Formats: sequence, structure tokens, C-alpha cells
Amino acid sequence: MKHLSKLLSAGLLAATAAGSAMAQQYPTKTITFASAMAAGSSTDILARETAKFLTDRMSQSVIVEVVAGAGGNIAAQKVVNATPDGYTLLFVTNGVISNQAMRSKPPFDVTKDLVIISPLFEGIFGLFINPNVPAKTVNELIAYARANPGKLNYGTSGIGGIVHLVNADFAERAKISLVHVPYKGGAEYMPATIANQVQMNFADVSFAKPQVDAGKVRALAVSSKQRLASMPDVPTFEESGPAFAGYTPTFWMGLYAPKGTPQAAIDRLNAEVRAFVTPPDAKARYAARGYQTVWLPPAEAQKRVSDELAQFNKTIDTVKIERH
Repeated sequence: MKHLSKLLSAGLLAATAAGSAMAQQYPTKTITFASAMAAGSSTDILARETAKFLTDRMSQSVIVEVVAGAGGNIAAQKVVNATPDGYTLLFVTNGVISNQAMRSKPPFDVTKDLVIISPLFEGIFGLFINPNVPAKTVNELIAYARANPGKLNYGTSGIGGIVHLVNADFAERAKISLVHVPYKGGAEYMPATIANQVQMNFADVSFAKPQVDAGKVRALAVSSKQRLASMPDVPTFEESGPAFAGYTPTFWMGLYAPKGTPQAAIDRLNAEVRAFVTPPDAKARYAARGYQTVWLPPAEAQKRVSDELAQFNKTIDTVKIERH
């Protein structure tokens, strides 16, 4: 028995040493982020800032490859199919979770085929309209939509994405009819709103604020619980009445790896993400841009994904959106 115990102890020590060595050695070559939203979008910008930090910290190049479309599913599928060695990662919004909820036969399971390293950034939605729409408040927009059913188009980053579900939930609460026009990302549907090709959209407040300041779009409401310091004159949705009680949808961006990626690589990446987003100066810097920085240990991050998938399924059933 003593001999067996020594063998087991030796094996455990060897495995621990191997894992530690892998963590110290990783990475030994270029890491690629599949950025799931269009070039120039807020998600893509944050992906590049994360890649720059990791490049400096890990002494290996981290590059960003834009793989836009289908609300993040194309990029996610690329990573699901990649070799699980820690060198092909996914940078995506929680739209990849809502996409799964929207599909009757999902092409992959975000809770099983991907491993989340950590969330990084959480943002606030704003409701923005073309200035030609005769509405200065959410309730005026609702009144206009009811008087002109089906004449208001809204742009999103794709069918079944988080932006689509937020819009659909808004329309259901407001009891209005809106026409959905899917694009590849905010970098496309915001210009479409400015050009009046669509009349409204829900978008990242920090991404849309320059267009508001320039008078190219009008901000009607934000999804935070309190008014934002960056847009103090814009009310929250909850200020618009009982129909919007508890209506505080947010979006967040996270970093994922394929299932089967060595735990040592996951742990190293998680530690570097923590070093990136948790220092007070980083929190303050991103707060000024409208983001809350987020870090979770891998197990807690995985639970967040599972819990959010369950919530999206509940929302889709409540709003009665047809899965495809």
C-alpha cells in the first residue's frame, strides 16, 4: 500500500508540475481572436484593446481577425471547430448566448462547446432614432408607432442576437409594431439610422454618443438603472412608465476558448484578463467610456453563461418570438 501511495503521489506531483510548466510556457506562438462584430464596432475596438494588453503582458502577438455575421455565430463556429490549444479564441458579446436560445437546433452549444475565460466589459443600451422621426421621448415614439403601424424600421446586429431580443422586448412592452432589419453590426446599423434607412436602433451608449453630440441621431432613453453621467439629460426607460419597470437590459463582452483547451491555458488567460480589467485606473478609464469592467473566475463565468441562456429562453417564450 505504501508503494502504491508513493506511486500515486509521484503521479500527482508530475501532473501538477506538467500543468505548471504548461502555464509558464503558454503562449509560445501568436494567439488569434475571432472578433464577432464588424470592424469599427465597439466590440471590435475592445477586442483590439484587449489583444494589445495581452500582447504586452505575454510577450507574444495577439491579433484580431474580424469574423462578423449571424450575430456572432460565424465567429463562434470558427472557434468551436478550432484546435483546442489556446491559440484561437473568441471575443464576442452575450449575443452568442441569445442566438442559441433563438435556434430550435443550435449548431453548437455555448455552454458545452465553448469555455468562457471571463467576461471583460459590460455596457448600457440606448434607444436612438433618426431626427426626422417626430418624437422627443419614448412615449411620443410609442404614440407615433401606434399611429403608423409597421412604418418604423429598427436595425440590429442580426436575427436572434441580443440587440434583436432587446428591441423585441421593447416593442412587446410598448405594444407597437416595428419592422426588423438585420445588419452585421453596430458599425452598419448606426449609419443606416443616420441615413434614415432605418428609423431607430438600440446601441451601445458609448458607441452612439458621438452621433448624438453631432445631432445625427436623437437619444430617447438609456437602459441603466440611473441616468448616466455622460448623458444626464437622457432619461432611463424606467422613467417612461410602468410598462418599463425593471427594463434594464445590458450587454457584455467575453473571451472564450474551444472545449478541450488545456486548463493551464484557460487559467493563464483568466489571470491576464484580471490584470487588465480590475485595477482602479482601468475601471475608471472604461467607466468614462460607458463600460463597467468585469472579471470572474472560470467556474463563475461558466455559471453566468448558463444562467443567462436560461433567462433568454424565458424571454423568448414570454415575448413569443418564433425560434428558427
